[in-house]
Amino acid sequence: MSPNSRARVIKSSSAYALGLFILCLSVACSNLPRDPKETLRSVQTRPLRVGLVEHAPWVVRTTGEPAGVEVDLVRQFAGSLGTTPEWHWGGEQEQLEALQDYQLDLVIGGFTDRTPWRKYVGLTSAYFTETYRVGVQGPPPLESVKGAQVAILRGEPAAAELEQKGAVVVRVDDLSQVTGAVAAPDWQLEQLGRTGTNIELDSVKHVFAVPPGENGFLKRLDEFLYGKTGDIKGRLQQQVSMK
Repeated sequence: MSPNSRARVIKSSSAYALGLFILCLSVACSNLPRDPKETLRSVQTRPLRVGLVEHAPWVVRTTGEPAGVEVDLVRQFAGSLGTTPEWHWGGEQEQLEALQDYQLDLVIGGFTDRTPWRKYVGLTSAYFTETYRVGVQGPPPLESVKGAQVAILRGEPAAAELEQKGAVVVRVDDLSQVTGAVAAPDWQLEQLGRTGTNIELDSVKHVFAVPPGENGFLKRLDEFLYGKTGDIKGRLQQQVSMK
């Protein structure tokens, strides 16, 4: 091969390699999380619009500023973005419809990844898992709840599982006043001084809801919540003790 031919081959190979590099870079960049509505950029220059759905101890309505575990998390998240939260109270459907239409940036209310709205809005990764089980005050251990009275907070979905297992379900407003067996999340059994049994009722994964398709904002929120996972149990126990 002549020197000129060799030079042309080298030049052609270099051009091909450069073109391939640019193509790969382009593909890589196109896969980065993006915000079609630029939510992440926008909330750094204006308040974070947060929809609140009352659901203690996650979101608690008071006569003043809202309270609750998720409310406190959002305050910290907003601070990490250099902004402040702007609270909007409402019902679940109203708030999630507004989120779907990009009228809100975030909605909280003790949501789990089972919400039927997961088809219409974005959800964070699960930042906390609650396992519901039956707890007792010391020995003897409870092997079965069939025919046994078990107290559970009024409105808790896990009551249905208790009934299926044959328990006599007693719905109450305050588990701390109950002396017999109770059904509650592990974190609450610990707070009540109850011994958890092997009778598990349910396990739910908690999430925040964000506008559909705003993946850059979602990634930033996921990263924030991941760093708070270890604090959630203590926050829940503290919130409940303030009642």
